[in-house]
Amino acid sequence: MRQSERPAVILMNEAALALPMDGVPLPEGARIIVAGQSLVRMTLAELAIPGAEMIWTDFRQSASLRRLHAAIQDHGGLDRMVMAADGDESEAMFSLMCAILTFLPALRRNGGGKIVLMVTQGQAVGSLQAFLQGLMPRISRDRVTATLQMRDRQLVPKAA
Repeated sequence: MRQSERPAVILMNEAALALPMDGVPLPEGARIIVAGQSLVRMTLAELAIPGAEMIWTDFRQSASLRRLHAAIQDHGGLDRMVMAADGDESEAMFSLMCAILTFLPALRRNGGGKIVLMVTQGQAVGSLQAFLQGLMPRISRDRVTATLQMRDRQLVPKAA
C-alpha cells in the first residue's frame, strides 16, 4: 500500500499525553499508537484518544523496542514520532535517543518522517541536544525532520 493510500501512522509515548498537545496536531484518520508501561497513563490514553492502539513498551529494553518496531512496520512504516520526557532524568533522555535510533528505519520507509520531542527544562537535556546536533545532518538527507520543544516545568500544588 502506498503512503497516500494509508492513514498516517503516529507513535506517541505515554509521557507525551501529559503535556499540552497544541503543537502536535493529530491528522484526521491517523492511526495512533501509544507506547508505554504506566498502567495509569496507558489507561488514560485509551480514554483520551479513542481508537488508538496501545502497545505496552519499556523504552529501556531493546527487545521491547523491537516488538514495537515490528508492529509499526506491519502498519507500513511511521510518519511521525511524538515523544516527551523529563529533562532532569538522564535515563529518560537516553531512552529517547534509543527510540529515535530504533525507529529511524520506519521513518525513512515512506520517504521521510517527523520527530517531535517535548521535554521539560532540566540538567540532562544537553545530552539530547548534542545527540540531535550530531544526527541532524544524516537524517536530513533522508527527509526526516526533528524538532525539540522545551517545556517549562509545571508546578502542581500538593494536596493537603
